[in-house]
This record gives sequence, C-alpha cells and structure tokens, in this order.
Amino acid sequence: MLHVTLQRLLQGVGPSREAIYWKHGIFTWDDLEKFLTSQKELFPNEPKQYQEHLSCISKAKSAFEAKDAAYFASLLDRRDYYRIPLSFQEKTIFLDIETTGLSRYYDVVTLVGWYYQDKYNAFIRGGDESPLISALSDARVVITFNGSLFDLPFLREAFVNIPIPPVHIDLRFLAKRAQLSGGQKVIEEKLGFKRPDNLIDIKGESAPILWHQYRRGNLDALKLLIEYNYYDILGMKFIFDEAVKIINKDRAIPLHIYKNLPQFFNKKELTSIKMGRLNYFLNEKNLPSFKGATGPAITLKHLHITQPSLLKIVGIDLSGSEERPSGWCLLTGTEAITRTIGSDKELISATLETRPHLVSIDSPLSLPRGRISVFDDDPGRHKFGIMRDCERLLKKRGINVYPALIPSMQKLTARGIRLAAYFRSQGIPVIESYPGAAQDIMGIPRKRASLSMLCEGLGEFGVRGPFLREQLTHDEIDAITSSVVGVFFWSGKFEALGSEVEEALIIPDLQADTTNWSNRKIIGISGHIAAGKTTLARYFETQGYHYTRYSMVLTTMMGSLGKEVTRPKLQEFGNQVNQGLGQRGLCRKLLKTLPEKGNIVIDGLRFPDDHAFWVEVFGPAFSHIHIDASMELRRLRFENRESSPMSFEEAEAHPVEKQVASLHALAHHVLTNEKSFQNLYSDTDHLISHSLLRSQCQ
Repeated sequence: MLHVTLQRLLQGVGPSREAIYWKHGIFTWDDLEKFLTSQKELFPNEPKQYQEHLSCISKAKSAFEAKDAAYFASLLDRRDYYRIPLSFQEKTIFLDIETTGLSRYYDVVTLVGWYYQDKYNAFIRGGDESPLISALSDARVVITFNGSLFDLPFLREAFVNIPIPPVHIDLRFLAKRAQLSGGQKVIEEKLGFKRPDNLIDIKGESAPILWHQYRRGNLDALKLLIEYNYYDILGMKFIFDEAVKIINKDRAIPLHIYKNLPQFFNKKELTSIKMGRLNYFLNEKNLPSFKGATGPAITLKHLHITQPSLLKIVGIDLSGSEERPSGWCLLTGTEAITRTIGSDKELISATLETRPHLVSIDSPLSLPRGRISVFDDDPGRHKFGIMRDCERLLKKRGINVYPALIPSMQKLTARGIRLAAYFRSQGIPVIESYPGAAQDIMGIPRKRASLSMLCEGLGEFGVRGPFLREQLTHDEIDAITSSVVGVFFWSGKFEALGSEVEEALIIPDLQADTTNWSNRKIIGISGHIAAGKTTLARYFETQGYHYTRYSMVLTTMMGSLGKEVTRPKLQEFGNQVNQGLGQRGLCRKLLKTLPEKGNIVIDGLRFPDDHAFWVEVFGPAFSHIHIDASMELRRLRFENRESSPMSFEEAEAHPVEKQVASLHALAHHVLTNEKSFQNLYSDTDHLISHSLLRSQCQ
C-alpha cells in the first residue's frame, strides 16, 4: 500500500490532501510525479520546490526497493504504520510469547512463537535461540498484540541485544482505531475467529500451568502450549486483516486500492491441524524433554535458618469480615497445621496459644502516608490517595496488587491494622505478607491458576502437612504461604517494601545478601527501675557494642522544645509520646540514630511493643535480656543514686513503668542482678561465649 501512500511524502500533505489527490485520480507515486511535472509548466518560477518534490518521490522509491521499513516509519504518522506490512509482507513477522507470569522483574519467557515467510516456528526456553534471532534480524516489521507493554519488554529482558525490527505494530491499539476493544480473545470472538474446541477454555493464565506441567515431564502439556501460541498468532493475523478493512473503509480509501490489498490470514489455516503449519512444525521439530530444576526457585533447606529451637510462625490469610473465615496456619519447622477461623477473638486466642516467634498477615497493615482513616470521608483522601508505596512498587514490577484503600479493601485494611496492633501490644512481632507475590518469586503457581499445583510447589519447597494429602480451602493454602514468607524474613532472604512512614510489606528476595543480617547482634535490655539495665548496657558497650537508649531520643525531643530534662519530666514526656506519637513512633525515631552495621545494645525497653518492633527490624539478630533484682535492693540503689525529690514508689508507679513486668516473659534471657557487678558481668560473658544471644522461643 505504500506506493499509493501520498501523505507526508511531500511537505504539507496530510490525510485530507491525500484524499483530494485520490479524488482527482492521483493514486500512485508515478501519478504524483506526472502531476508535479504538469504543475511545473504552470509555475515555471518555482524550480527549487519542484526538484525537492521529485527528490522526495525518488527517495521513497529507493526505500521501497530496498525494503527500508524504517524510512517509511520516519515518514508516516504512527497511526498509519499498518500500511508498511501491506507492502512488505515477506518481511513482516507476527510474534507472541508465553511466560511464567506477568512480571518482567520475577517471571521468565518460556516460549516465543512467530510466523514468518509462511512458516510457524517457536523457541522453547533452554533451546536454540538462533532461529528466532535470525528471523527477527531479517524482518522489517513485527506485529504483536499488547507487545508494547508485554512481549517486547520481556524479550529485551530475556535476550541480550535482541534485534527487534524497526517497525512495530501493536494490534491492541490498531484494533481500537477500528472500534474493536478488549483483549485478543474478545476481539477474535467479535470478528468470528474460531479456535479448536480443545483451546476454547484455555486462557492466558493457563500458559504458566502448562509450562509447570511440562517441567514435570508432561510433553503433551508443551505441545498444547505450542498449539495455544500458534492460534494466538493466527488470531493476530486475522485481527490485522479485519482491522485494516475497517480502517480503510472509514478513511474512504478508494475501493480499487483496499480491495486489492494483500491479506495475512489464510482460511485454510483454521482447518484441521494436520493440514496446518503447526503440524509441520511439530513433525519437523523433535520436542525436548525439560532439562533443569523442576521445583521452586529455592527450597526451605537452602534458607539456612539458625535457630536453637524449632521456628514457629503463624500465617494468616485475613478476610475483610469476621463473618467470613480466615485461613490460619502454624508452621513449626517444616510442619504446617491449618484451619479456618472466623472472629478476631478466635484468631487472637489461637495465635497467642502457640507462642510464635512471628506472625505473618496477608492484609495491608498500614495506611498510605498522610491518611488517617481507611474510609473515603478521610479529609486526606484526595491529596494522599488510596495506594501505598509498596503497592506502587509491586505494580511497577508487574505484580498485580490491590490498593490498600479501594472500597473493597477498606474493611480488610482496618481489620489487619487492628489485629497487628493487638499482637504487638502483647510483644508478638508482626509482618505484612502477600502470598501471591511470594508465590511468583518462588516460582510456584498461584491458587487462581492451580490450587493443586500450588500445594505441590509448597511441598517441593519443603513444607509438610495435611495439605499434601487432604483438600483444604484456598485461604488455608495462602496462610501457609504467608507463614513461609515469615521463614524468608527470619533467614534474611527478604525485601522490605515501603517507606519510613508506612509499615513494610515483606516479600522473598532470593538474591539478598544475609551476611549483615546473620552476623550482627542487637541486644535489648529491659527491667524495673534500678535493676541494673544501664550498668549491663554499658558493659556491652565496653565489648564493642554501640550504646543507645530511649531516653536519648526523648532528651533530644525535649531539648528541641526548650523543656528542662529531669527524671520526673522525662518520665512524663515519655508517657505523652507513648500516648501521642505511639511507642512504635518512638522506636522508629531511635532506629534512625542507629548504625547500619555492627553490634548494638538498646537500653530501656519498657513496653511489649518495643520487643515486637526490634524483632521486626532485626529478626533473629535481636536478643532481649530482662534484668531482675529484688524491690528492696532496687529501692536502696535508687535512693543512693537519685537526687530527685521523686520517691522510689512514685517512680515505680509511673505509667511508663507499668508494663515492664510483662517483658520478663517475653525476654530471651533473664539475668538476676543481686550480687556484685562482677557477678553480673560474669553471667553476661557466659551468654556471649555460648552464643546464646539469638532469639529463642520461651
């Protein structure tokens, strides 16, 4: 069609001028050349413009002979690129890829099918890529469906310096010009394209399942995947032809032009496969059995959990309402026990009873920055939106995730935040997980694709339990995956997505360097007034630990407000901060002051939230020591060291000290400090020398 394309060939010639030329019988470049020659005789004083016009026509003819598609792409508006393959049929390639998922960040290309020069071919992951590279190098035009966002970016990620043809036509957008909207299968149905019966129910999400089945030795699954890909390409050829017909009619292309245009689709290709190009490909190619790892990208034993007792993690696939059961899982070592639970009260009771190291909840556990409520009447709704930073990042990576505050998620988010706050108030660390993203990263199918293959993948990962023998709800299976995310967290093989003002979403990171996570020690010290917290913490400082304490942050905050710092005022200000900013807010302020590497000792834990926070930040590197002493001895120490008018009883009864006693049960180690400092130091040296300063189950 290029030889009858006149727009943009000469300066000032657009679609309207082209239509006028056609109306006056000027259809081809030769017709235009004759017309310009006649104009030269009428306007002999403009020889320069005449020569420029002839030069443009000459360049177009030369480019046409050389099949220089890039030249015409530079000449035409992108909307008219469809004219290029109509003139370069033998240099046009139709291409479609299959992948393990939608994320270029985590998923891989499994199959690339293409139709070029009347022949179908396919690259299978792990095979010879040279035929694909050769075809793409020779082609001048590539046609895809949604290839701008999917196929071509995936190919560039999968193959180094892959030679993408200079002209790309994305049928998704070409079809829209023809008033055909929707996905490829929807458009095919509108246009009357029929697939074989065995392919009618196969959707895009089935392709990863077929690949997983092939990896496990099912060669028929690979054949079906190839057949599915083949008909995707036939459908693309059909859509291109039909869209061009509609566009040309709408553009009033002269009848004798568009009726003689070539077509890419051949009706015979829809007959029995035995007569089609697919059968030729399958017969010609000896399809290989899969070679390589067949299971998940990583297994439980490769996470190297260093834990003196069996790691216990509770995973919860939370529902938005107590009326609908949530999936609940206790993962103890490798053994997963699941159930469904309705109410918050039951969830809390079941979880507290297990005394887990960690709770992993599949639910948003924080609001987007700036938001103060989950509901749309929040005054910050329009300014701060409904999506958190972690969700934006996952979207950017190609992982489908719901914004935390769309209407259907609001009650779930509120429930998740409420439960997490309660668990933390009991000293139980909580992380937010997203099973779907974890499954993608681990290389196992999601439940939507195949619940049975998801269970199989979890088993291959190394989890054991009734789910491998019995049919469980999908909520329970996702709860297992949530608990598995907790294992990734504990091992250090994780990525925390989010910002400083939002709680992090934890996802597996198979490439994470765990050296710093595994080798450092973070000590938190709690105890009643005058039990010896600071004495012990300062001793750790002499052993090379970076020393810090909560009161340092409070002192800085008071100083910035011009407040005098005394023990009574420090206690009172700390209580105000706890009630206003919240204890987690104070913990975050303290965290900002800490070095990124090396051992640390934190003096003055007073709330169960403190314990939960530091486990969430440092995982098994955090060890909590609670120091005890009798009240009589503590009173004596207090009176000997304090010049404050506040009595021991008043200091002990202050609200900031009320929850200290509960930290005794949460601590990983309890030391009694009723003898000399040397005895305390000796007990501490014993802990250090026996490498017991790791999180343990009490």
